[in-house]
Amino acid sequence: MIAVGRIGRLFGTDGGVMITLYGSFPDDFRKEEPLFVEIDKLAVPLFYSSFERRGQTGAVVHFDDIDTARRAEEFLGGREIFIS
Repeated sequence: MIAVGRIGRLFGTDGGVMITLYGSFPDDFRKEEPLFVEIDKLAVPLFYSSFERRGQTGAVVHFDDIDTARRAEEFLGGREIFIS
């Protein structure tokens, strides 16, 4: 697994989050693949309904099962995002 970004802050009230992308984020990223976040030392796949790049180092992501700001807050605090 490769660390490719970090969850930063909420984006809106529908569970969207801003992600800061690292230089290791691939240009040929396939949006069909899940992103992963580490929870209790396990790599948990997070599928998403939208992934919108914001410049070179940012993205707004809406994960499928996270539909409120309250649920998204569980992932804040600098959690890293990985791809396989």
